[in-house]
Formats: sequence, structure tokens, C-alpha cells
Amino acid sequence: MFRQVKVDVFGVVENMGIFHCPHCQHEIDIFSQGGAERMARQFSVPFLGSVELNPEIRRGGDSGKPPALAGVNSELAKTFYEVAKKLAEESAKHNTESVIQIT
Repeated sequence: MFRQVKVDVFGVVENMGIFHCPHCQHEIDIFSQGGAERMARQFSVPFLGSVELNPEIRRGGDSGKPPALAGVNSELAKTFYEVAKKLAEESAKHNTESVIQIT
């Protein structure tokens, strides 16, 4: 669809990719993992990363204090910064006039 309407797709992000049990920290595959990465390969676009299903991320968003505000060293924010960095790199490939930098 995006190609038909000539919209650049910089990449794909998997939302709610994994869930870690809050009691034992075991990884639980609730929604099945890897679909976004397969789709990215299928359509020859970059896979930018996967954001986990985590109640703390939801609580932060609901309260207006998303995890990214805690900074790049925050464990909850780490994935968001990794995805943002990859997105900035892809954006730079598509448009050399405006380059986004993530520090």
C-alpha cells in the first residue's frame, strides 16, 4: 500500500514482541515473535527493532512520562533509543537535507 501511494518506508518496528514474566523473568511468547522481521524481509525494508510488552512502558505512556524520558541508560528506554537511532540512520539515507541525530 505505501509503495502504491509513494510513501517512503524507513523500516518496521515490532510492538509487543516479547513479554518477561514479572515473577520469574521467563520470556513468554504471548503474541508470537518475529512477524515484523519476516515482513521487513519480505518487503525489503529494514527491521528497526522490537519493543517488549511491559506494563511499565504502558504506565509511563498513560501517565505522560514515557520511558524514553529516563534517558538512554534506562533499561526500559534502551530499545526505544536503539530503534530511534536506526530510524535516524534510515532517514538520513532517504533525505540528506535533514539529518536527525540521536545521542
